[in-house]
Amino acid sequence: MVDEAHHAVAPTYRRIFDHFGLFGPGATRYLVGFTATPRRGDKQGLGEVFEEVCYARDMREMIAGRYLSPITGWRVDSDLSLDDVKIRHGDFVESQLARVVNTPLRNKLLVKAYRDFANGRRTIVFCVDVAHAKDVHLTFAEAGIRTAAVWGELPREERRATLARFSAGKIDVVTNCNLLTEGFDEPRVDCVILARPTRSKLLYAQMVGRGTRLHPDKVDLMVIDVADNSRTHQLPGLHSLFNLPMNMNLQGSNALNIEREIERLNRTQPWIDTSRIHKPEDIKLAAERIEFFNFNPPAELIGCTANMWYAVPGGYCLSLPDGEWLTVEPNLLDTWDVAHVTPREGAKRFHRAETLAGAMQVADRFVIDQRPDAARLVGQSARWRAEPPTDKQKEVLARNKIPVPKGLTRGQAAQMISLVVSSRRHRGKVDSPP
Repeated sequence: MVDEAHHAVAPTYRRIFDHFGLFGPGATRYLVGFTATPRRGDKQGLGEVFEEVCYARDMREMIAGRYLSPITGWRVDSDLSLDDVKIRHGDFVESQLARVVNTPLRNKLLVKAYRDFANGRRTIVFCVDVAHAKDVHLTFAEAGIRTAAVWGELPREERRATLARFSAGKIDVVTNCNLLTEGFDEPRVDCVILARPTRSKLLYAQMVGRGTRLHPDKVDLMVIDVADNSRTHQLPGLHSLFNLPMNMNLQGSNALNIEREIERLNRTQPWIDTSRIHKPEDIKLAAERIEFFNFNPPAELIGCTANMWYAVPGGYCLSLPDGEWLTVEPNLLDTWDVAHVTPREGAKRFHRAETLAGAMQVADRFVIDQRPDAARLVGQSARWRAEPPTDKQKEVLARNKIPVPKGLTRGQAAQMISLVVSSRRHRGKVDSPP
């Protein structure tokens, strides 16, 4: 049994597994792993060690089940650019990152954000390096806020005494560098300030996770994201923990509640481009105006498939005749599951691929081999897609209260109807197929 199982792909762990004969012909022992953060930041999938995910609950389910604190959030924009910071092993080079973000102006921005949004909350600030942690600590102290800094080389007794004062409420803010991200347990923490930009979803989830423990005196966890400018890097945020649009500023709203509002919009009006929702009030505006999404396939699928796949929450779908579907979805082993969905039997996975392109290739081959009559219908360049909508399509759109914009094609109408059917599939309410 392995705790913190996201480390299991490391050579040090594998030597232990090999010593006990867990792999190879004739292996009779089982390996079971447990982790709260199954995704790694170095693109090594846990599928290199583990064969199946037999049980999983994500942060959203744990919050909904009241095992973790609700999360609210604020996004604070800075004027700094991260484009010139180099990448090593999948994340920013810390020495370069520190030189960019450890500035008096940005450090004062952290204090202002704390004062404006989380004043008096018990807060952890995640910094880039020791000097950054110390400088941020001094900036908070100069503002009259009870604060302290901790780091790995700090003498153990001094570190323990500092964290004990923090736990007792004698310190409001603790700054740290690479110390409190894993294994630290202080349930009274109700604010996390992410002053350390990262490309790693794992590290981001670990930092946020330090404040998700429940406590009787705690209402929620406030997450304050400092968003620096970057044209070349896609950085994780609360949108990577919840199904939220990128660059979403919750403005203090509950992340799970906003996610549910957007999912409801996706179900009832799936033709709306929810990626343009950047703050809570945009949801109502998006629902009131007719703003149709881009009908082209997702950019990441260009070159992977010639068929009309489209993105749905959790992956990609290809609509087949007679109410059948193919789905391609990522799993917690960092591989891709390909499944065939029928109205009678539901979803059956028939392949697991290492890459998205490989999954698409397998799924498209399934169409050619198993559903040859559908092959001419699902292609992006099929002639029928440019024709006007059929009367049957217009009827289905009208029944679902979907307006028909001028110039809508038969292919676009089919995609809109497919999205409606897809959004209702799991609720058992499936309308007529296109």
